[in-house]
Amino acid sequence: MDKDKLINNFWPRLSRIASTYEVIPELQQELVQEMAIAIWQSLNSFRGDSSVETFMYKVSHNIGVSHIKKQVKQIRTTNEDYNILNTPSLEQKATNEQSLKRLMKAIWQLPLIQRQIITLYLDGVKQQDIAEIVGMSENNIAVKISRAKKLLAQLMSNG
Repeated sequence: MDKDKLINNFWPRLSRIASTYEVIPELQQELVQEMAIAIWQSLNSFRGDSSVETFMYKVSHNIGVSHIKKQVKQIRTTNEDYNILNTPSLEQKATNEQSLKRLMKAIWQLPLIQRQIITLYLDGVKQQDIAEIVGMSENNIAVKISRAKKLLAQLMSNG
């Protein structure tokens, strides 16, 4: 198993996963690096109980949850100080990027577990694998995805 290739191929997903746990871009990058290191170290213990991809998602999820727990304990600048939608370069970019930003803003308004699940879902992870990653039943995942989709549609139409 070529760890470098696995992590390089998974890197774009790490960025998306990290963006569901952290809104500040600099901290997102740090979180991506933490996730990559954790995956690198954990691949030696991969037993093949699931796909390698599911294993990497699970490791990333666990690092993200740990990140949230650490952040809750720390006094830090509020998210209002970092308005991710008002960067000057955003106005110059394509409409699809604006839509992506609107979607990310809407996703950030979801409760944490829904953010995690919908991000994995939008990344193309199967419900069975999502259930394994977050430690819930498949039926519960299906319900949470459905509710998250409805809430996102509502948030996107209002915002």
